Amino acid sequence: MKIASAFSFVILWLMPLLSVGQTKQLSTQNEVLSIDNQGILTIQSKTNAEISISTPINKLWKLTLKNEKETNDFGVKNYDFDPSQEVAINQKGNEITLTYNQVKQGNRTVLIKAIFKIYVKNEAFCFSASLSNPDSEWLLRELTYPIFTDIKTKNNLAKVYLPSGLGQCFEDPASFGKKSFDYPSGRGTMQWFSINTSNSGLYVASHDASRSKKQFNIGYSNEAKSFSSSVAFPIFKNDFDLPEVVVSTYQGKWHEAAKRYRSWYDAQFKLPEIPAWVKQESGWLLAILKQQNGYVMWKYHELDQLCDIAEKNGFKTIGLFGWANGGHDYLYPNYIPDDLLGGRPALKAAIERAHKRGFKIVVYANGTLIDAGTEYYRYNGNNTIALKEDRSAYTSSIRKYNSATPVVFVEASYSSSVWRKTMLDLALQAHELGADGILYDQVGVKGALLNYSKIQDHTLPQESGTKYRYLMMHEIRTTLKKLNPGFVVMTEGVNDAIFADIDYYHGWGDGTYPDANAFPSLFKYTFPELVKTQRHSSPMLPRYHANFATVTGQRHEIETRWEADVNYLKYGKLPDENSYKDEAYFAPSAKQINEVPAEVATKYLHDLIGFENQHAEFFRTGKFIDEEGITISGQEIMAKGFQNGNKLGVVVWNQHRSESRSFQLDVPGYRFVSAHEPESAQAEKASPLKSNSLRLLIFTKL
Repeated sequence: MKIASAFSFVILWLMPLLSVGQTKQLSTQNEVLSIDNQGILTIQSKTNAEISISTPINKLWKLTLKNEKETNDFGVKNYDFDPSQEVAINQKGNEITLTYNQVKQGNRTVLIKAIFKIYVKNEAFCFSASLSNPDSEWLLRELTYPIFTDIKTKNNLAKVYLPSGLGQCFEDPASFGKKSFDYPSGRGTMQWFSINTSNSGLYVASHDASRSKKQFNIGYSNEAKSFSSSVAFPIFKNDFDLPEVVVSTYQGKWHEAAKRYRSWYDAQFKLPEIPAWVKQESGWLLAILKQQNGYVMWKYHELDQLCDIAEKNGFKTIGLFGWANGGHDYLYPNYIPDDLLGGRPALKAAIERAHKRGFKIVVYANGTLIDAGTEYYRYNGNNTIALKEDRSAYTSSIRKYNSATPVVFVEASYSSSVWRKTMLDLALQAHELGADGILYDQVGVKGALLNYSKIQDHTLPQESGTKYRYLMMHEIRTTLKKLNPGFVVMTEGVNDAIFADIDYYHGWGDGTYPDANAFPSLFKYTFPELVKTQRHSSPMLPRYHANFATVTGQRHEIETRWEADVNYLKYGKLPDENSYKDEAYFAPSAKQINEVPAEVATKYLHDLIGFENQHAEFFRTGKFIDEEGITISGQEIMAKGFQNGNKLGVVVWNQHRSESRSFQLDVPGYRFVSAHEPESAQAEKASPLKSNSLRLLIFTKL
């Protein structure tokens, strides 16, 4: 009996791949997925052939296993297995299964049971998998699935939309190359991307309510004239159910993909109710009081002067960075009011005076870094830091001045209860000082490090940067809201995994400043509730950057980081080529600051913010709709819409820096009401728009 069973097993699993039988096929209302008798999986629209997917099922996945016997303190042995072996393919109704009883690599065979499922759900194709490994010699490490080797677009033309920062758009496939993004992080802020032709798109997303760590990969081959894509998931256990990957072609622009993702997100999560004062925010003045090398730029009593400067520019919120004894980027996480700056009583008194003038004050804390030179690290390091697989620390260094040595930092672990308590204590201290909020730097930016520490709360190495990060931020926000509902929790950057526990975001990354691929509409359209500053590490905000933020629905920012910044803001002194010579870390551009006199830049920002406040129903509480339902034409013209009830405000921007431009705007279903400009008492609907200028056109629904 044993011999017969073994023989039948061999016969079953040596069936050639070509004999999979009849073509397997799944259908939605608009598209078809099929696996033919050659083992080729295809996805294509029933009516529109602008985008199609083709991939052999023997390349549909890749599994990485860790060999536990060969791994030791000196190294890790990982091996990649792929579906080159035989497979049983079955279909039952709207579900196709690919079943493997073993995986092979060369002469290595591991008896892993792997079931890959493809099925129809909510008018899209879903890819999931279930793996089970009984072999103690091996550990499931990573699964990459689905892998699409050939994604064709009509005439080889396509735009790729990636969720890096607020968003990026790449318009030339030939120069796209290979790109990837890790979710959740500042470079991977949502779990989806889209490839679009003029009339259709491809949506690839992970509908993963656990918001676990994963990597999306997209590439373009100039030789094959096609895209490829894959999604990789860390595992680190012997039984694994892969979260759904949703794949769908659709008709229309990228907005359709954003709507699909938001619909799924809303079914899983509830966005926070943010304080009314945050919704009305114009942005902030970010002020570093003391630098890394101990240089004092502002003392606590000079918060009054900072309020004067903020008010002059149009801001009512100030972020205090470098406010503690270590200065900025030094001695973290020890945030102790500094006697050199005036001491705790002076800080509390200065915050109270700012409140009487109607200002909000937010204090800084770094949510991820520990200064390796502190006693905190010496005595709490083992309990608080993330470890690499070889048990070494994740380290980085920050050098603020060329004349100073770098400060070495170690990455903290959110799965450390000691670290989470440290961060909560800092929020409680901020509240006790009278601050209106706390900003946790880098919490919205850092990727989910694989943490191999054995003495913290996580079970899997990827959990430290995912589930425990969410737990930490939720605990902080919940605790502080009980003490003061108006208290805000902020972070640098944004990703939708922490969206439910953050009130206000400090700008970071792609889309917060104008560059060739910046596309902030991607995140802002998907989550129009977002309140986030642009990013401009300079005491002067150029007109072009200010206009960019207004059009794309971002709040504004200026920063005072260096001695030359203080001189500019206090005295209007323009920097020269030597002003930032010693600054080694994101120093402002003296050339850019010198483009216009300080009073000119200040006046424009003040007037622009006043204009936004005057039309707050659009710029503050309106819903950002991008260009949806709007037709705009004109050379170097950008237009974006803000919906509020039956009203629609369309802000038009002439991006040319020196020439006026004409444009044509059509908003079907709406009646024109009025036109407004920041620098003019009167404005016309269709007259040429001056260079680098804005016009708000207000419509009402018919």
